[in-house]
Amino acid sequence: PSSPPRRSSDLDLTAATALTGAAKASYSPTISLTGLFGYSSTSLSNLFQGDSKVWNYGLPISMPIFTAGALAGQLQSAEAAQQQALFTYQKAIQNAFREVNDALINQDRTREQLRAQRRQVEALQQYAATARLRYDNGYTSFIEVLDSERSLFNVQLQYTQTQQTEFQAMISLYLAMGGGWVNDADRVATTAAGAAAAATMRQE
Repeated sequence: PSSPPRRSSDLDLTAATALTGAAKASYSPTISLTGLFGYSSTSLSNLFQGDSKVWNYGLPISMPIFTAGALAGQLQSAEAAQQQALFTYQKAIQNAFREVNDALINQDRTREQLRAQRRQVEALQQYAATARLRYDNGYTSFIEVLDSERSLFNVQLQYTQTQQTEFQAMISLYLAMGGGWVNDADRVATTAAGAAAAATMRQE
């Protein structure tokens, strides 16, 4: 089943996984193809001892190893968020299956009630027709006709109300199985790309 809460937790898990991947990627050096020519930035000032004049013409390299424990902390935070998202995702899956099961049970119960009420309607229709026939032939009073028609009307009203309940049960089942949910693939891709970009910016 793919209900909105389940899909939402699915997207959260995807985003958290992307953040973890981005945090792990931060351990790797990055190469900027900017073609600059000059001195090193303060983050690379300890690359060489002395006057720290490091030429970075053509391919300046960013080495995240100099950030000490910052990247390790980022990775631990991302992994913790991923574990939390995984737990939320699993709970959403369980809830989704329970919602579908409840919706199916409710739909079956409503349909059984409809079948019973339908049999009542048919029986009272026959009774009302017989009462009308007896009245037309002078075998009974009009009160019997009125009583039979009133009973028929009440059961027909109940049948109509149960039909509405069945429609609501069908809608609940449709929603529990993920109906009416908009595909959020673009948002997942945007989230993952944003996470990777943020990790890259932290390296610079």
